[in-house]
Amino acid sequence: MEVGDLVSAPCFSTPSFPYETDSRIQIRAIQGRFSRSLSYLKPLIGCLLGIFLSCLALPAAGQTTDATVGSNVDSVFHPTPPINSKDAPVKSHKQNSEAFQWRRATQQAWLYTGVMHTFRIATEAGTRDALTGPWFHDWMASVSEIRGWDDGDPFITDYVAHSMEGAIFGFIQQNNDPKYRQVVWGSGREYWISRLRALSFSAIMSTQWKIGPASEGSLGNVQLHESPGFIDFVNTPTLGICEMMSEDIADRYLITALENRTANRPLLILARSFLNPSRAFSNLMSFKEPWYRATRVGLFKENHILRKQLLEASRAGGAKPFEFVKSSRQEVMGPFPLEAPIELMASSHYESFLGGGSCVGGGGTGALRMNPSWQFVAEVTGCLVINMPKNESGDSELYSAGVRWAPRASRRISPFTQVLIGGRRITLEIDDPEKRQQLRDAWNDGSGTLPHYPKRSDWSTEHQENGFAMAMGGGVDFVVNRALAWRIGNLEYTHSWLSNVDQIHPSDGLRFNSGLILRIGTW
Repeated sequence: MEVGDLVSAPCFSTPSFPYETDSRIQIRAIQGRFSRSLSYLKPLIGCLLGIFLSCLALPAAGQTTDATVGSNVDSVFHPTPPINSKDAPVKSHKQNSEAFQWRRATQQAWLYTGVMHTFRIATEAGTRDALTGPWFHDWMASVSEIRGWDDGDPFITDYVAHSMEGAIFGFIQQNNDPKYRQVVWGSGREYWISRLRALSFSAIMSTQWKIGPASEGSLGNVQLHESPGFIDFVNTPTLGICEMMSEDIADRYLITALENRTANRPLLILARSFLNPSRAFSNLMSFKEPWYRATRVGLFKENHILRKQLLEASRAGGAKPFEFVKSSRQEVMGPFPLEAPIELMASSHYESFLGGGSCVGGGGTGALRMNPSWQFVAEVTGCLVINMPKNESGDSELYSAGVRWAPRASRRISPFTQVLIGGRRITLEIDDPEKRQQLRDAWNDGSGTLPHYPKRSDWSTEHQENGFAMAMGGGVDFVVNRALAWRIGNLEYTHSWLSNVDQIHPSDGLRFNSGLILRIGTW
């Protein structure tokens, strides 16, 4: 019996059911129901009890039986979402039936957080050792250490693993958003709205994972023991949404194309699971099979028979079993402004300090439009100083706010100028790698002579300066479509009222950045 395998024949009129089969195949599905509930989720490790407080009555959602195919007919086939015995009866008010399921989403997100912490505690002796001590004090000390851009993790961790983490949180949000649960790549405006909602949820949960009450900072105090950095705050949600979109594209053009050619169950299970790894893991968090799809028929029992019948009809000259059909629903839309009321940008930048030194990093920018030509802008960036002497590292954080003038914001090519005022922090750290290795050897994963896992401050010294800063300059944006724009380039002069930090001279500099802009309110 496969969880979530279910077919039915509702009327196809919305993008909630984006695939249809050959209308000459006459099929009606008889829905079956089977549900189980999981009353309590027992924490695997005592220190994680706090993580699961909101999951103590976690229901197992989406469990159904295979449907059976009857002899009655309908002209089209559409998949139906899984039935859960815990679901409340459908209400007549649309806003109630389409309300975001906050409780289930947060339960599943906390469950995923608990899985990640369980893996950390099971595999990292340093994390286990740091669970002792004054929890709140160590948590605050860990969070206060965050600075710079890089966090010392390898490329595959920062740009692959954390991207998948952000995508899993995003798919958890979509799975619990009835209004947008079944949108697919190509669904138009509704697709982009769904991804914006997923981005918001992913940003909240990934920030919690980094510095929240059940985070790497509070359980294990990562920032006190390893290199801290802002990279995960930006990469995890933004690259996570890019990962979601890449999996959506693969699902529509590769996996669905495969399903239009074969009913081989092992092959389809592997394709659905491994070509969509983040979606597969989010399905597990809702107690569904990794290969579950809300938009298409399942893989077992009567659904498997149905698939073979549809493929036979297709080979005989009929339509493909699964073809994307864009919604024909007419919505009351607009008129939307050409100038985006809100803009969110993730960017990378290079800055050259005119007195000596340069750094590479990235950051995030938010802009609120006050009128067609003027915006209020807030920005936080961090960068790693490059070409430093051996065993030395430096970083810079610039946090600022100001105004931007963009007189052609309604055009595809939009030049702008801006002035930002805020502060800058420069940090220089000098490491003693030999002492670090000696301390770690003495600790020996908790079995040596050193009683506790050594902190970064035990083998490094730090010099830090804070001061006022400003940035002024301009650049050009290219509007790709109503939802997206590309900041081709932005060149700024920066000035910081702080003294030199060893060989880093940040008082004057030139900064160039480029990034992708999400335009909100124009679609």
